[in-house]
Amino acid sequence: MSSEFNKRFIDGVERSHSHVAWDGEDTVNVHVLIWPTWGGLSEFEKGFARDIASWGYTATAVDLYGQGNNPTELQAKADTLKLLVADRVALTGLLNDLTHEATVAYPNKKIVHVGFCLGGRLAIEAGLHLPVSAGSVSYHGLMNFYRVEPESKANQEARFLVCNGYQDPMVDEDSAESARAYFDELGVDWQFIDFGNAKHSFMLPSANAPQDGHAFSPIANQRGRAYLKGFLEEIA
Repeated sequence: MSSEFNKRFIDGVERSHSHVAWDGEDTVNVHVLIWPTWGGLSEFEKGFARDIASWGYTATAVDLYGQGNNPTELQAKADTLKLLVADRVALTGLLNDLTHEATVAYPNKKIVHVGFCLGGRLAIEAGLHLPVSAGSVSYHGLMNFYRVEPESKANQEARFLVCNGYQDPMVDEDSAESARAYFDELGVDWQFIDFGNAKHSFMLPSANAPQDGHAFSPIANQRGRAYLKGFLEEIA
């Protein structure tokens, strides 16, 4: 683990995870962690957590970078992402620590990871590498996630749902097929769903750059939420 990684993501970093609980009588025995885009925790992830809570679950939107540390410029986002994912051991350790922070108040609940873009990749990695995970859902996530080494250490109990935009320029057919083949080789429970006419960031209402392959899709967003709802019901 590099000193630069520690300085940026661990040492002295103060985080404020956004916890949301359903206000009904009883919550379902599942806690959902929401991993943000490369821009860090925003109102989008917090709002998504509230939506999930309205279905009867508890949810936490993870403060990935810490208070006041979200990159804003495009190059800063790219540089932060590069440092974050540069080392498998360091990244897995951080995912483990943040998962513990976000779930310590909800003991004995099944943990499901949900993420968007970079967060979609992190959700998959948390599902594969962390034995406490019951499931992972990736929305327009990056498919260059770290594979488990050796494969025998992969979390066989987790289920995986990948919701991918068929027109996503960041997920070509080779990387998509590599991910599908990897899940199948592991023997885990997996689904990989391509949404037609959907680009990168199809779940993000703010995405409006179709010329660059990034665009919100109301239909894909609606269907993606429906798939998530069914996925959570299966795990519960």
